[in-house]
Amino acid sequence: MQSELSYIDTPSLLIDSAKMERNLQEMAAIAADAGVALRPHVKTHKSPSLALRQLELGARGVTVAKIGEAEVMADAGIRDIRIAYPIVGESKLSRLTRLMQMADVSISLDSVEAARGLSDLGGHIDRHIPVLLKINTGLDRVGVMPDEALEMAKAIDSLPGVHLVGILTHEGHALKEPSREGARQCAIQAGHTMAETAGRLREAGLGIAEVSVGSTPTARDIAYVPGVTEIRPGTYIFNDYNEVTLGVATEETCALTILATVVSIPSNDRAVLDAGSKTLTSDLLSPPSSRKGYGYVKGYPEITIARLTEEHGILSLQDARSRLEIGQQVEIIPNHICPVVNLADAMYLMKDGVCEGQVEVLARGKNR
Repeated sequence: MQSELSYIDTPSLLIDSAKMERNLQEMAAIAADAGVALRPHVKTHKSPSLALRQLELGARGVTVAKIGEAEVMADAGIRDIRIAYPIVGESKLSRLTRLMQMADVSISLDSVEAARGLSDLGGHIDRHIPVLLKINTGLDRVGVMPDEALEMAKAIDSLPGVHLVGILTHEGHALKEPSREGARQCAIQAGHTMAETAGRLREAGLGIAEVSVGSTPTARDIAYVPGVTEIRPGTYIFNDYNEVTLGVATEETCALTILATVVSIPSNDRAVLDAGSKTLTSDLLSPPSSRKGYGYVKGYPEITIARLTEEHGILSLQDARSRLEIGQQVEIIPNHICPVVNLADAMYLMKDGVCEGQVEVLARGKNR
C-alpha cells in the first residue's frame, strides 16, 4: 500500500499549517477578547520561527522553561522573555547575566534563596530583575500556597536588586480532570485564587501588577476571570490527544502528527512501527480515559499502540495481516506533544498534503 507521503522518510513530525494557523489565531482572539496579554509557552514547539509568528499575531512575549530555551529565542531577536522556572546556581546566574544583555527577562520563583541569587546579580549589574512569585493553585509542584504568599512576597520584595512585579501559576492539574466541565471549574477556581491572592498582596502595599496564569486546558476560561492579566498556554499551537480526551481539542484541531511506517507484522494480532519511545515518548494519557496506549493512530480507533521499545512501536489489533501492509505509513496523534517535539531535529510543514518546508527545532534538548 503506497502512501501519498512516501517521499517523506519516517518517523517524521508533520505540521498541518492550516490547522496550526487556526489554533494560533483562535488563542490570540481569546486573549484579545478577554483583555489579557498572551505569552505563549514555547516549550511545546521549541522553534523561533513559530514563536515569531505568535508575536506577529499579538503575543506580548514568550514563556520558556529553561535558560537554554531563552537563549535560543533571544538569538532569534525575541526581546520579551519570561522564564517560568526558578534560576538557582552560579552557572545559571552567569548565563542569565549574558541573556539580560540581549532581552528583557523576568523570572518566576518560590523561595527567598532563589530570589537572593537574583538580588545579588541585580546588584552586580546595577539593575532590578523583574520576578514573579509562583503560587501553587493545585498542581503541587513548584509554588507557595496562597496563604503563605504574603509572607514570602514581603521577604522577596525587601531584597535589593529584584523587583516583585506579580504572581504566577500553572494550573496544569486541570489536565487530570475527567471532563471539559471539570477543567473549566479548575480554571475558574485557580483564577479566583490568583486574583484574591493578588488583592491581599496589594492591600499590604506590594506592587502586584501582573497575575499570570498558564495552561492550554484552562486558557479559554481562566482568561475571563476578573483580575487575571496574562495567559501562558503552550500546547494549543498543535494540541495532542491529552487535550482531545479532555474535550478542549478535537482530532481536527490536532495540527501535528507523527508519520510512521509499518515495518513488521509478525503475527495476526501484532504489527510493528518504526516509531518507538525515542519518537513517541513513554507518556500515557493524563486524563482518566478508556483509551490506552502511546498515541492515537488516525483512521484506526480500534488499534492500540500497546508497547514501546526505543525504536519499535508495537500495535495490538485483530486481523493485522489483512488490515495492514509492511511499508504502509500511518499518522499518529501523540498523547503529549511537548516531549515529542523535543526529540526531533525538525518538523515538516505541510499544506494540503504537500511539504512546503521545514521547521527547525532549534531549542530541542535545551534542558539546562
